[in-house]
Amino acid sequence: MSTPAQPDLEDSLGPRIAIRGVCRFTPERAQRGFRLNQFLTSMRQPDVRAAFAADPEACMAHHQLTELERDLVRRRDYEALLLYGASNVALGKASPALGTNLMERGALGRGQTVAAFIVERKQANRGQAWQF
Repeated sequence: MSTPAQPDLEDSLGPRIAIRGVCRFTPERAQRGFRLNQFLTSMRQPDVRAAFAADPEACMAHHQLTELERDLVRRRDYEALLLYGASNVALGKASPALGTNLMERGALGRGQTVAAFIVERKQANRGQAWQF
């Protein structure tokens, strides 16, 4: 008995389009970022946020982050975090502890100020149901 062929990732996800500040959350990134995403989503818990605020290094060590992962968190390098394997949802959960919000992360990822990011998003969203 043979198993049906798995669709090619490109077929499933569509063509690769370069969009500044956006990267695909691939299976490889998901696997590599698993530990980091566990750490980031744990920031929903008040005791973890308090531990991170009191001593970020000890908190990251407790969660067994690698030196590379710790460096990415220290630098708040959101583009590199996403490329490494951090989930945008996990980053959102950690935003208050990391001192950022969605608009700031979006602007940083695109190399813009928050004001310029908002202006651009409003123009891009004009006429859409999610217009803001």
